[in-house]
Amino acid sequence: MARSNSRTTPADTAALLAMIILIIAVLVLFGIYYLRKSGYFQFDIETAEDPSPHVIDVEEYTETETAAAVTTVTETSAPAVTVSETSETATEETSETEVSGNPAIPAPTEYDKEFYDNVLMIGDSLSVGFVNYGYLKKENVFAQLGLTPASVMTTDIDEQSVYDKASGLAPGYIGIMLGTNGLSYLSEDYMADSMGDFIDALSEICPEAEIAIISIPPVTAEHEEEKPEKLVNISMYNAHIKRVAEEKSVKFVDTYSLLQGATGYLADDYAENDGLHFKTAAYPVILSAVQTAFVGSNEAQEDIESTSVSSVSDTLSVTEVPSQSIITDPETDITIIV
Repeated sequence: MARSNSRTTPADTAALLAMIILIIAVLVLFGIYYLRKSGYFQFDIETAEDPSPHVIDVEEYTETETAAAVTTVTETSAPAVTVSETSETATEETSETEVSGNPAIPAPTEYDKEFYDNVLMIGDSLSVGFVNYGYLKKENVFAQLGLTPASVMTTDIDEQSVYDKASGLAPGYIGIMLGTNGLSYLSEDYMADSMGDFIDALSEICPEAEIAIISIPPVTAEHEEEKPEKLVNISMYNAHIKRVAEEKSVKFVDTYSLLQGATGYLADDYAENDGLHFKTAAYPVILSAVQTAFVGSNEAQEDIESTSVSSVSDTLSVTEVPSQSIITDPETDITIIV
């Protein structure tokens, strides 16, 4: 009776080994995918190339939106609230705000466009919108999609480095808004340290310029569910760069709070469809905050504050009585005898 040959051939061994390697590779890829989706998978490597996540091409900006932005740059889009509004109306607006995620408090949008002729704004694809929407001149912006506080120091745009740009423009003020892209693969500490190095280099090139670090904005809840940028990482990074601003004696501009909705995420009024980039309405908010940080309230803001006081005064009803005036606030029903 013949016996079966149970010996394993080299071909069988190779096939088994290949199958084991394939299974391990699939498991590793799935692990990386879920860790990256959860926001816990980060690299801290200086030589890593910057990705270009969540990019909005110029073609995606509609002609209508761009034209509207250019024609309304100097207009005031957030009028002050006066006492003449009824409490019922205020309640309705608050309720709508909480549901829609619109800004809880209207942020100032007034700024002087001529002031920005003496400013260099540095950033990533978020800052490209300053030019694409017509808010700033191209010569006053050094921005490109994918830039981080590390890569900006070695990147050329139109065959010009950021240092060449700064030296040629010789601005009185420099605003930097970088870090959103790096959240998906760089640590907050590494980016903050890079920001400090970048500020040191800019200070040598433009010693007379005032510098401001601008916080990176929040994202929408929908974006956070699908992408690696999370509010907790954004807040942590903003805290780090605020510390850097204090250490380097430069200004810190908190636009994160100004762009938040009532839910804490990026307000619907400011969020593009991807939940990361800006609609046109966000840019005047940032420009107003940056100018105020550098030079204080501008004349447009002061005029609005003055108008607000006059409006409050005009809404009070006055009843004349012998040697007295009774002033009644129609909203609160508070009566003052003068």
